[in-house]
Amino acid sequence: MSASVELGRLECPERGSELLALQNDILEAVARGKPLHDTLDLLCRGVELLAGDVRCTVLLLEGTHLRHGAAPSVPDEYVRAIDGVEIGPAVGSCGTAAYRGEAVEVTDIANDPLWTPYKHLALPHGLRACWSTPIRARAGAILGTFALYFAACRGAGAFHRDAVRASTHLAAIAIERAAMDEAERRRGAELAESNARYEQLNYTLEQRVAERTRDLDQRNVELAQAFEDLQRAQSALLEARRLASLARMVAGIAHELNTPLGNARVLATTLLSRCEEFGELAQGSLRRSDIRAFITDVSEAAVLMEQAIASAVASVGSFKAVAVEQPASVRSAFSVSDTLQYIAHLFAPALRALRGTLVLDAPSGLMLDSYPAALQQVLSSVVDNALVHGLAGRGDARLELGANLVAEGVEIIVRDNGAGIAADQIDKVFDPFFTTRLAQGSSGLGLHVAYNLVHGVLGGDIRLESQPDVGTTVTIRLPLSAPLRT
Repeated sequence: MSASVELGRLECPERGSELLALQNDILEAVARGKPLHDTLDLLCRGVELLAGDVRCTVLLLEGTHLRHGAAPSVPDEYVRAIDGVEIGPAVGSCGTAAYRGEAVEVTDIANDPLWTPYKHLALPHGLRACWSTPIRARAGAILGTFALYFAACRGAGAFHRDAVRASTHLAAIAIERAAMDEAERRRGAELAESNARYEQLNYTLEQRVAERTRDLDQRNVELAQAFEDLQRAQSALLEARRLASLARMVAGIAHELNTPLGNARVLATTLLSRCEEFGELAQGSLRRSDIRAFITDVSEAAVLMEQAIASAVASVGSFKAVAVEQPASVRSAFSVSDTLQYIAHLFAPALRALRGTLVLDAPSGLMLDSYPAALQQVLSSVVDNALVHGLAGRGDARLELGANLVAEGVEIIVRDNGAGIAADQIDKVFDPFFTTRLAQGSSGLGLHVAYNLVHGVLGGDIRLESQPDVGTTVTIRLPLSAPLRT
């Protein structure tokens, strides 16, 4: 939309300079960010001053209702009476113009049918005629109306038409600029709400610059303190995650041991009961069939009890082999398959709670000379992220853990069929404090820590691919021998 009056279209070109001066005033007010109502008030007063025989109003269209925009010379009683009126085919000049999308000129309010329901509001204030024109956006949508009220029954003159063309053009610029400013303000408010700590820090810095009361050294001290606070917060969050992982591991152990030990107890109770029955029989005459039945029952129960106890022992041995936490600085040779088995045991209860399926595919002889605790932490973060953000609430949840040997070393893949990640968020998933569930307990540090461990301690690379409603695949590539840490 052009920001200048088209002089070639003026019916009174000799007064074009006056309209250009008014235009400059309005555009300057818009450029300076003056409030919309003040800018529209300035426009109305300017037209009234140039025309001399009119009173101007601007009404803003909100849905299907017209709201007060500006009316500097119209009595407040009338302004309040028409504020919020619903547009329609016979709603005065303004309501009808907004409804039709075209100018409506009424030369006699007292007798025009468009004003029948409203003339009792206008006539007591000396409003006898009204010409209203829609204000249109660049895309053609109606933003409101610009109206000229006359104290006598009459139509608009040539200069009035020039002034209205210029005014509706300028009003559209002001309204659209105000809408853009409001949209920008809302986006800023949303950003501030989702990242309050950084927004507050930026606001504080801007205030310091604006006030010019503190020197650069003081700002550096405060920034250093803020960074230290963030580091402490990150350490606290990491400790909380470690404790949560420990709790999940304990829950997993309890679940794995509960079934075999429960079975063993039932079998022991059954054996005791059978022995008591046999003792009662022994007090009388025993038949060979009774003895054979007793031996058979005891043998079967003993076999089942031995299997249950063996299962419990195997579970304890498995957890003992992989659940002892080592500091990330401890380097050793370890099996990738054992590590994936540990992760599978650790998160099995959570996946079962989702009625999901876990698929584990890793060759048993695949070994790494690296930092097992660091790799466990990386995989825990990745799997936890899949369960919480991807698979929660899905009835067909599926999680795959796999590993294979590649030219660069070992490739570990964690794949789910969850909700996936939007394309505009994939580049942010490894950023610190990035999470879509900040208000629901997520810290936004899990994948960030995993990224740092893979690229730092483990000397590898981690990538993420995802499609919404299809799933997410995380690929971790590690060298067979991690770089030495100094």
